[in-house]
Amino acid sequence: MVDSEFRKLQITGGSTTIVSLPKEWVSQNQLRKGDVVSIEELSSGDLRISTLQGARNKTCITIDCCQLENGLVDLMIGAYLSGADTISIVCSKPISRIVRSEIRGFLRDTRGMEIESDKEKEIRIVSLLNPSELKLQVSVNRMYILISGLVNDSFAVLGGDSNELLHDIEDRERQIDARRLLIERQVAAALKMPSVEKRLAVDRFSAMEHASIARVLERMGDHATRLAFLVRENSRSIRLQPNDMPLKAIPMFSNGLKELVHNMYTKEISLIHGAKVSLGNIIKEIEADEDELWTGRRPTERLYAEFQISESVRRLCAYAVNFAELLLNMLMHERLEPV
Repeated sequence: MVDSEFRKLQITGGSTTIVSLPKEWVSQNQLRKGDVVSIEELSSGDLRISTLQGARNKTCITIDCCQLENGLVDLMIGAYLSGADTISIVCSKPISRIVRSEIRGFLRDTRGMEIESDKEKEIRIVSLLNPSELKLQVSVNRMYILISGLVNDSFAVLGGDSNELLHDIEDRERQIDARRLLIERQVAAALKMPSVEKRLAVDRFSAMEHASIARVLERMGDHATRLAFLVRENSRSIRLQPNDMPLKAIPMFSNGLKELVHNMYTKEISLIHGAKVSLGNIIKEIEADEDELWTGRRPTERLYAEFQISESVRRLCAYAVNFAELLLNMLMHERLEPV
């Protein structure tokens, strides 16, 4: 069948508008008189006709862990991102404790997946979360809160607060990664199912941009985590003052990121662009300070720690600039009009 063709609308019964379906498509799908087809309205306003009827088809995948020396978690993550509703881990002999530990780690690092059946030679994991139940913005906002918390707590510890503020770095990092995976799973579902796309209130372009935003925020989370570890492990040897670079850049970064997240909803383009420019200027200031950093006489351990902190803050700002660019892309797409 050709990629596209045009057909005339017809009126039957005086008021019902009908259009005929391509004969080749009907034959390929083995449709007959009386069969039911599904009609879904896309977010673009177009209609999609398919042979799917009723509830969406469930998908499953089976992974034989006995044939894998390693990489089970990677395969499970791949299945999760692809939208698998059921993941079965099987083996011809009893599943080892190591594999069971990897499965527990997978469940901890994802959202909405639970063990339905746990047998000696098979573990079946099912999804309990409908991909359209949670708006994409909710996960983006949660990632932002976790990243801001890590950065601001690190700043507070350098200002004299207790290291206890950073006792749960690993847990916060896992939560950031889990939200990124959830967003990518939802985006994959939206691209495959117009009903999910419609309920999430996104089109294909904005869905893909949300996936890109999630990846940018995850990388931001990596550097926020690195910053937190550096501060927790070196807080006594670091002698930076709040008004010194790169510390004075941290509140500026936090304000810029807050501006960007807030304007995902208010959609003020001038504010987003202003935040992008401000973050770019902060990067230049940090780079200038790094050039001077190596000219001073400081203990090597302290110098190295301070440079690593500076690098993390600079990269946080750079990823925030990427975030701003993605938001501008989305807002420009929303303003497109037919001519």
